[in-house]
Amino acid sequence: VAARYGLFVHWGLYSRLGRGEWVRNREGIPRRDYAALAQRFRGERFDAGELCDLACAAGQRYVVFTTLHPDGFRLSHTELSPFCSTTTAAGRDFGAEVVAAARARGLRVGRYHSLNSWHDEPDAGADLERPQTRARFVDRPLARVEDLLRRFPGVDVLWYDGWWPFDAAGWRATEMNARVRAIAPHLLCNGRNGLPGDFATPEGHLSSPRPWRPWEACLTLNESWGWHAGDRDWKSPAHVAGLLQRCAAGRGNLLLNIGPRGDGSLPAPAVRTLSAVGRWLER
Repeated sequence: VAARYGLFVHWGLYSRLGRGEWVRNREGIPRRDYAALAQRFRGERFDAGELCDLACAAGQRYVVFTTLHPDGFRLSHTELSPFCSTTTAAGRDFGAEVVAAARARGLRVGRYHSLNSWHDEPDAGADLERPQTRARFVDRPLARVEDLLRRFPGVDVLWYDGWWPFDAAGWRATEMNARVRAIAPHLLCNGRNGLPGDFATPEGHLSSPRPWRPWEACLTLNESWGWHAGDRDWKSPAHVAGLLQRCAAGRGNLLLNIGPRGDGSLPAPAVRTLSAVGRWLER
């Protein structure tokens, strides 16, 4: 709770298309066609230092970066799948770059990680109908989470997402959290694997839990989490300042999202708004 205000970053293959982070699902893009985007995704203008400098200028104290969205593309290196940024066109470990840049600036760092993956077939929807293969399916996110934490010791937050359609029992969430604690006892986990977790994550609203427990509202700076070229509904600095005031009054955190463009560059309206809020916080 002391950190109060953080930067959420949704970026991935979907950013190349510029139609939001759910574009593959909503438009029914075939798996092979979507996977081909990895050979066009280079992140040539992605600068982790610039991203973390923006967080500092905005008065934010931590950064939560997507390592794997439900589309299944990993933005960090892994031996578990070739569908990652180090073995495709980019040839870079963007997750590692963000961790290094955040630590160099004294920012805490979290990793967003989807439990479900549409790329790794069968996905959770298919295994909902095939309980005989479900154990093998759930083994994959367990292995991914362990791999992620071993590669990045000292990360502060593990931000689960993509839990549908299973509950805590389906995801073997108690076992999952036990494995996490065995590797990183200090780590905070959210409640999106079916268990309550260390903090609640209201999305798109600022309703604090009743009874109160640590909470973090996640909202995006416009109406899209990933880059959407047609979404120009940017929140004003005054709007963001009001959100911060309401979170502080409820003893909660604000995790405010931006979606870099497909090349990794930061949208100018997002930079202007966050910088203006940072100047307000300095007063």
